Amino acid sequence: MPKKNVIKKTALSPTVLIAGGAGFIGSHLVEIFLNNGARVIVLDNFKTGKDIHVKSYIGNPNFALYDIDINNGLPPEIESVDYVVHLAGLEEYLYSKDLTDLNTLLTNSVGTKNLLDFALASKAKFLLVSSVDVYLGRMSQIELNEYFGKSSIDENKYMVTEAKRYAEALAWEFYKKHKLDIRIVRLPEIYGPKMNLDSSGSLGRHLRDLIEGRNLTVYGDGDVAQFYLYVGDAVSGIVKSLFTEGTTGNIYSLVSQDPVADVELAYIVKGLADREVLVNFEPKPDQKDKEPLPNKPDMFNLKDLEWSPKVEMKDGLYKTLQWLGYQPNDHSFKPAKLIEDKQLKKHMETVLETKPTETGDLIFSLQGVKPDTPVPQPVTPIMPVMPAANTVTTAPFSHTVSKINLVPKGPGMFTKLKNAAVFSFIKNHSMSILGVTAALFGALIAFVLIPVSLSLYHAQEGAKDLKNAGKMAGSLNTVIAMDSARSAYRHFYEAKKTIAGSGWVFRLVGKGDFFFSYTRTVSSLAYFSKASYTLADAIKPFETLWETVRPDTASEIDITAYDAARLQINNAKVDVQLAQADLKYVNANVLPKEIRPEIQTYTELLNLLSTNLDVGEKLVAEVPGILGANGEKKYLILFQNTNEVRATGGFIGSYGILTFSNGKIKNLEIDDIYNPDGQIDVRNIKVPAPKQIEQYLKEDRMHLRNANWDPDFTVSASNISDLYFKVTGEQVDGVIALDLSFVRDFLRVTGPVFLTAYSEEINADNLYERTQLHSDFNYTNGSEQKKSFLTVLGSKLLEKFFSLPKDQIPALATMLLNSADSRHILISLNNSPVNALLSNNRWNGGLVTTDGDYLSIINSNVGGTKANYYVKNNYLYRVTSQTRDGLLRGIVRMEYTHTGQDGAWPGGPYTNYVRVLTQKNTKLTGATIKFSDKDTEENIMPLIETNTSGAYQYYAYTFILDPAKSAVLTISYDLPANLSLTVDNKEYKLFWQKQAGVDKDLAQFVFDFPLGMEVVERTQGFVTTNDEMQFNTDLNNDHSFYVKLR
Repeated sequence: MPKKNVIKKTALSPTVLIAGGAGFIGSHLVEIFLNNGARVIVLDNFKTGKDIHVKSYIGNPNFALYDIDINNGLPPEIESVDYVVHLAGLEEYLYSKDLTDLNTLLTNSVGTKNLLDFALASKAKFLLVSSVDVYLGRMSQIELNEYFGKSSIDENKYMVTEAKRYAEALAWEFYKKHKLDIRIVRLPEIYGPKMNLDSSGSLGRHLRDLIEGRNLTVYGDGDVAQFYLYVGDAVSGIVKSLFTEGTTGNIYSLVSQDPVADVELAYIVKGLADREVLVNFEPKPDQKDKEPLPNKPDMFNLKDLEWSPKVEMKDGLYKTLQWLGYQPNDHSFKPAKLIEDKQLKKHMETVLETKPTETGDLIFSLQGVKPDTPVPQPVTPIMPVMPAANTVTTAPFSHTVSKINLVPKGPGMFTKLKNAAVFSFIKNHSMSILGVTAALFGALIAFVLIPVSLSLYHAQEGAKDLKNAGKMAGSLNTVIAMDSARSAYRHFYEAKKTIAGSGWVFRLVGKGDFFFSYTRTVSSLAYFSKASYTLADAIKPFETLWETVRPDTASEIDITAYDAARLQINNAKVDVQLAQADLKYVNANVLPKEIRPEIQTYTELLNLLSTNLDVGEKLVAEVPGILGANGEKKYLILFQNTNEVRATGGFIGSYGILTFSNGKIKNLEIDDIYNPDGQIDVRNIKVPAPKQIEQYLKEDRMHLRNANWDPDFTVSASNISDLYFKVTGEQVDGVIALDLSFVRDFLRVTGPVFLTAYSEEINADNLYERTQLHSDFNYTNGSEQKKSFLTVLGSKLLEKFFSLPKDQIPALATMLLNSADSRHILISLNNSPVNALLSNNRWNGGLVTTDGDYLSIINSNVGGTKANYYVKNNYLYRVTSQTRDGLLRGIVRMEYTHTGQDGAWPGGPYTNYVRVLTQKNTKLTGATIKFSDKDTEENIMPLIETNTSGAYQYYAYTFILDPAKSAVLTISYDLPANLSLTVDNKEYKLFWQKQAGVDKDLAQFVFDFPLGMEVVERTQGFVTTNDEMQFNTDLNNDHSFYVKLR
């Protein structure tokens, strides 16, 4: 994700470089600086930092991110800055024993010196973030083996303490010798949003137990104390020490007045529980090395910063729990100094004799969710607790995973022995050898066979549950979906936990890469399962949506449910990002071949979900408003007949007004378009009509039936809304256009409808015929025949829509999305945030913006017939380069074939006004038309109309095609000079946008690459022959093409 956007030092705003800026503390600091107008450069090697912490800032022109190790120096692109903040290497020992290594020591020595040198060269202020633990220390007097302590925790902690001491000493040297503007900030244990519970000792353990429904545990007397500081207070102190005058050369210890004992901390957490929680006291596992009590740092100079902690421990933990997806209670609780309470000591003496309680160890941050069967708690949790999340899609890994052969095959240990002495030795020591062999065999079973078998079993079961969760969520069975997702999480968690202790065996036999990728995969799937749970919970409001909007029910819309759903989706995004973060470390090539394709599918699924969750979050937030929860909403629905094609789909023969109020359908009226159009004539409402309508339809003013003339539906929708207001005086909140293809596909999902008034069934196969029969045959303007048929049909379709059973919801949702993607339903809302979402997904019918080549062929039937039912279109777009300057030429060949046999209703001649939309600044070089009944090709270049539509230029021509004939229209033009293939530009991009409402047009794109060049990258699907590439497709959807040459 690194974004190498160089931010140069400027006098207009401060420029801050933060080493370790993607970490827990650093990301909060980044946010503060950006919000206050500073420019920020983050350096991070992402060992403890996470890209999701800073992902939201990508795209901010004041932000730059470098994935580097500061031990290797700074990027040369960074010239100078105003401030340097050194946070790198602070959090390493907290996260994992595997992270504290030589690199940690180097970060606080070599890395620190590199930053100091850079600050010196930049004449920048320098701030080193250190630890209050520099007051503590422990080192062996007799051996290196336990130099910093006997436990890995002590070793990690005191090694980093020593590293920080060295970093401080180095900073002091630069201050003394080079007069560098330096200050040091020492921090205690920091907590707050974005914290990792595995990095926080007793506090993290207590919070995890609370979230996962367990009682709290205090070890020993509970008298071990720590200084704690809320992350917001820590960031405030850092900023003040950096920007306050007179801080040069000072050391600031940002701590509260008193440390907090473990027992006191436990009771603070207990006070935030939303249920009954006990505090259990258990003996310490090891009493040999007593934790040294923290020395109280010098705090006399904090008054110079005018800084003191603002967030009390209880309030800070309240905010932290909320961020973790847990809703703490609001009851006030002020713990006393329990460590000094005699009654507590007496109680402790009693409970110390009891056995430890057995509690579940599933790390699943959903309150109220408990494991069916309690399992022993591990000493070190396998996965961190993160905010609750969800996803409602089908997961991979549905088949049996192959068994892994850990031991290479070869000849037996005792075969082919030729040395008699060796054989004699084996004979004399057979019992010992058998004992060793039995022990090795037992170890193989204990450390390999059992863990691997259990892990694979849980992985397979998790995959089944996850697949079922997606299926149930798609059917809006949220309860079953949540249960399945929860079960999937348990299985994936167990899959990782059971094999965690066998990593050394895999590494021993050369399977370390497999072990790493496998555990990362199941960890990713665990996060994905959590996201599935949250998303299943988020779609609960949609379970009752159909019932709510129906006018014949008493159900009311619950706005708060949609607010909660939006927050759930936001939480799910975090777990999806964490799932992606784990998956990017997976090397699929070392996993069994059978599951490699599914790894790819899973990767694509996560990417798709990550993108669509942003869309879903915005849409869910707007659903109540769209349904009139906050005031009446009125939508104009246009029924377009694609058999008389127009720019945005088809001739508007009918329209409807759909009104929502308080989340329910208030009214739906369907009417013939000629009724309001008649009022335009009667009241002499005159809006100029395009000249083609004047010329061919003999109409001197714009009517609603012709107002969808602009190829950009957002423009046409605005024109239609304005014209409708002139006629009726009614404002509408949006315009929705449907065509016959949409209705046809809808009937394929729902099944046919029976119209009692007409005693006939309407289905996907006879829709066109019956609509034509009742709407156009013997039809006269103003008659009730068309109105009544469409009213009855529309009412039946609406009834069918809202009575659809749950098991058909996925098919309906898929159909709606496909119709939106293929532009058979167009939506344009007035003054709604949803418009941005509609535009980004190309659901608003607008012209798509691109900086590459662009093509869209727009046909408009201006003959008043339904001839398009018989006309087949076949397009060819060829791009060539035949000049030394690399100028590209486009040739658009459009073949129209009229399959009708005569001029009888509802066919007849096809009068077509065709517009070829291109990028601006193209230059017309030729235009011809050839009819099948003529021998010669006609040059029509002088007759071509050149104009603009939005950001694009178009070439237009009108021709008449008789039944049983065909015509080939060819238009040639030079592409803009900025698209030419040159030494500096060897890339070509094309966006071919389909016309709304049109179905099954055939299309071919041909790219002739210049002589002497070869293709190094291209869109998948091209077929290469000689010096050209061909791509054959249809125009049911838009198409993007890309070619890179050398």
